[in-house]
Amino acid sequence: MGELSEDDVSLNDLGQGLRDIRARLERRETELSELKGQYGALSGHLNTLRGTTSELATTVNSVNDATVQLRTELDGTKSDVGRLQADFTDFRSQYERDQAVLRAQFELDRITEEWRQKFGNRNRIRSLAGGLVRQLTPKLVRRQVLRTENLRSQVEAHLFHDPDFWLAHATLAVAARLDGDEELELSSMGQAQLLAPGKADLFFALAAARAGDHERAGTWMDGYLQRAVNPDRLGRDFLVVLDAVASRELGDHAHRYARQVMVRWAAEASAGSAAARASVHRWKPQLTKLLLAPGDHYAPLDQVCGARWQDLQEGWRLATVATATLDHLRKEFPPPPDGPAPASSHPYAEAAIDRLIDHLEPDEAALHTKIEWLRRFVDHRGDEAAAREEQELRRQVDAEVMDFGTLLDNAVFKPSQVALGDDARRLALMEVLPNLRVAAEEITAASRRHRQPHIRVAIEHWHTDLPTDPSQPVDARALADDLDADLLARTEEAARKVDRDPVRLFGGTAGGAAVALVTPWLLAEALIWPVVFIGVAIMGWGLMDLSRVPAQRRRIHEDGVLRRRRAQQTLSQVLGQRIRFFSDWNAHLARLEELRVWDPMGK
Repeated sequence: MGELSEDDVSLNDLGQGLRDIRARLERRETELSELKGQYGALSGHLNTLRGTTSELATTVNSVNDATVQLRTELDGTKSDVGRLQADFTDFRSQYERDQAVLRAQFELDRITEEWRQKFGNRNRIRSLAGGLVRQLTPKLVRRQVLRTENLRSQVEAHLFHDPDFWLAHATLAVAARLDGDEELELSSMGQAQLLAPGKADLFFALAAARAGDHERAGTWMDGYLQRAVNPDRLGRDFLVVLDAVASRELGDHAHRYARQVMVRWAAEASAGSAAARASVHRWKPQLTKLLLAPGDHYAPLDQVCGARWQDLQEGWRLATVATATLDHLRKEFPPPPDGPAPASSHPYAEAAIDRLIDHLEPDEAALHTKIEWLRRFVDHRGDEAAAREEQELRRQVDAEVMDFGTLLDNAVFKPSQVALGDDARRLALMEVLPNLRVAAEEITAASRRHRQPHIRVAIEHWHTDLPTDPSQPVDARALADDLDADLLARTEEAARKVDRDPVRLFGGTAGGAAVALVTPWLLAEALIWPVVFIGVAIMGWGLMDLSRVPAQRRRIHEDGVLRRRRAQQTLSQVLGQRIRFFSDWNAHLARLEELRVWDPMGK
């Protein structure tokens, strides 16, 4: 009974524990239900949040698209602003340039008007002087179409307010000469020479020449060349005058005086004078540039003369100085046409008159320079860099000068670098020609120093001396026999040196035989045949020396025959080329006499 009670107690305890567990489970279910409710509420909140987030993402995407569109519009606006700015900058730059051009145009008009007021009357004097010198007005005066009083009154009226203009005095002198007023002519000439000596002398020379008084023209031209021309600074004005003088448009007297002055310039040797450089030594480099080269026309001599050939070539080249000089001079200076030039043809004198009369005086030049600059600036629409570039180019052309030696050099050897006619270039040549002849003689003498009485040639190591005089006979047969005997002796000597090799013949044969006969008794069966083969090969190599010597000697003799044949051909060519080479040398040297007597006038 007591044991049952204990079981009941245990069961009660167990039941109580189960009830406790059930109670706890119920509490847990209640808590879980509460958690589920809370989770559901949280899930609802999350769904709400997710919806809000989706809306926000949509809004952000819309904003992003709007931002991209706005950026695109901003880029377009920036590009438009950039173009607008560039257009504005261009417009502003063009406006500023247009304003500058407008100011320049106003300044140009102002300075032009100032120049016209100060010097405008000089253009009328220039026109009158041009007409007088060109024989237009004098003809009208002689025919009483125009009266000299009218001419003189115009000039005198100008001198009343511009007494320092030399051309007015010079023109008045010409007009007075037409009227026969010697006193006024002399006083006006003196005043013109006092104001501008060189220009006045040239003007009176041109006027006298156009009037047919060539003797007076020569006298005035002599004064112009003596007093007004600096041989160290010859400009375009002088070149035009030289053309007129050389073509005898100013008469024979002016031509003769010009020749005399040029001779004096070339003969001057004063310190610092550029004309002193127009001497013999100046022309040697120019003549050297014209020299001919032998080229490969004498190749056989080149092969047998060795280092000496360079010296011979140089001597031959120097010998061509007379030939090359005559070829150049005859090409550049063909004989002038027969007979004098037509009397009405005066292109150079006309150009000289125009340049002299139109030449601005110092007081005019300053304003004229400004006028020219403003014109360039306006023509280039305000582009200052382009205007300055053109202005500088024009200034360089107008200011180009050269010394007398350079003038002669260009006239004779570089015609493209100087604006001279054929007659002026021929006049320069006549001054240079004596020095050219002396320079050619010195170069010819140098050519002779390069030439010795004999030259030494070597053919297949056989040497002999040949005369450089092509007329001196040479025994070709004896030379050929000597060459053949020398080569034959050397061939025989080379063949005799070929002998049998005792080491190869006896050593190789005996060694190979010993190896082939003895080794079978000493080596294993597997090694016998390779060793026997080697021994037989060594023995054969030794025995081949018996046939090597005759074959090698035969080849030496065959090569010797070919060498002797080639040597004979070379000797024959050398002997022929010797005559041709030195005959040509002599022919070029002989043309020095032709250069001495050559006349550029074709007489």
